[in-house]
Amino acid sequence: MKTMVFCTLTFEALHRWPAAKGPVVFLKYPHRHIFHVKAWKGVSHSYRQVEFITLKHEIGKFISLVPNSKVITWSCEMWARFILEKFSLDKCEVSEDGENGALVEREEKCSS
Repeated sequence: MKTMVFCTLTFEALHRWPAAKGPVVFLKYPHRHIFHVKAWKGVSHSYRQVEFITLKHEIGKFISLVPNSKVITWSCEMWARFILEKFSLDKCEVSEDGENGALVEREEKCSS
C-alpha cells in the first residue's frame, strides 16, 4: 500500500505560447491565469511525517521567488515538472483556472 499526502494552492501569473498557430494564435500574447497546483508526496507512515500545510507554504513561497521573466513562456507541464523536482514529489498537477492542465508523475523505479 502506498500513502501520499497532498496540498493545493493557486497563484496568478501571465504567460504566453510563442509557437501558437491557427485557432489559438491569440495564445502568442501574454494573458493572465490563476494557476491551480495539486502536489502529492509519498509518506511511509500515518503520523504526518510531511505536514501538508507546511508543504503548501513552501511551494507557494518558492513560486513567488521565480522571476516573471523566466516563466512567461512556461506551460502547465513545465510548472508541474519544476515543482515536482524541487520538492521531490510523487506527482504534481497544474491547471489554468482550474479547468485544463497537466499531471506529471514520477516514474516507478523497477526493482531487480
